[in-house]
Amino acid sequence: MTTHRAVLFAAAFAIALAPAGLARAETEKTSLALPTLTVTFMPVYVAKDLGFWEKLGLDVSLHDITGMGSTNAMLAGSVDFTVHSGESLIRGNMRGQKMLGVALMAQGVAFEITMTKKAAGKITMAAPLAERAAHLRGKTISMASPKTVVDGFLRYIASKAKLNHERDYKVTYMLPPAALAALKSGDIDAAALNFPWTKMAQSAGAVLVASGLTDVSELLPAAATSTSTRPDFCQQNRSICAKLVKGYVQAHAYVHDNPEGTLQVATKRMPKTNLADLKASLAALRKDTPRIPAYSDEGFMHAQQLMLVGGMIRKDEMLSSFKDIYTNDFVNAAARPGS
Repeated sequence: MTTHRAVLFAAAFAIALAPAGLARAETEKTSLALPTLTVTFMPVYVAKDLGFWEKLGLDVSLHDITGMGSTNAMLAGSVDFTVHSGESLIRGNMRGQKMLGVALMAQGVAFEITMTKKAAGKITMAAPLAERAAHLRGKTISMASPKTVVDGFLRYIASKAKLNHERDYKVTYMLPPAALAALKSGDIDAAALNFPWTKMAQSAGAVLVASGLTDVSELLPAAATSTSTRPDFCQQNRSICAKLVKGYVQAHAYVHDNPEGTLQVATKRMPKTNLADLKASLAALRKDTPRIPAYSDEGFMHAQQLMLVGGMIRKDEMLSSFKDIYTNDFVNAAARPGS
């Protein structure tokens, strides 16, 4: 009898401790690299800062790794996921660096080209795009880094005036804060920037001369921004991928349904950015953030066209099928009613 009571006591003690132990066991860890600070990545910041991933039992550590370094870190296994352009996802798979997209974060071309007032002269957005593109001739233009989607965007706009990227204008590389300072001082004539930097440049007096939001409708929708991983990662870690993507589905809905709450997250992430610039940037990009972060072949076809015209790939490299570079399985499961 004594032995029987001891066994029951031990069992009850184990049950009492089970919830805390189980909760710890269910919390998984993962890591995600971000190549820059931009409002385009608001679903990441919302999911992290508002605890969506945490409530799903996923501890996501964020790592700032500039430019292509974020993709390289994922490929090397230093982090599990990266946020990068759809173009990077396509090009990597073209060239043997196999990656798999699991959530589409943006479906527009969220870049703009601004000029100093002196360089712009009388040119405005009211002029035809070919005329505005021709105004790039002879200018010094900054961008964050070469061989990225912003590089492709600049080349694509320049192609509207048949400008040669190598000889008709000069490209220099600097991060957005430095580009804003260089525009203000006149050290450069123009800058190709994403949001909110382009709005900040315009608030400081720069002139908008080309916008991916209005000038390239033939490229929309585009597989613009993707969260990607190594092809075998989700096979081996389905629970992590499912939780990560479910957090995205919740965050994308939040971005659409809660503008003020999204603005508060953006303000904490970018405290030095003028509030009006953040509001304008979020309003512009909300329509480029899909409510459901699912991919489409059409989006990848448009992204690939930007790469071709923008000089990022050769015609003989173009993919004829995109089925192996993305999956909507986790998005569809997370977005299913009652999931």
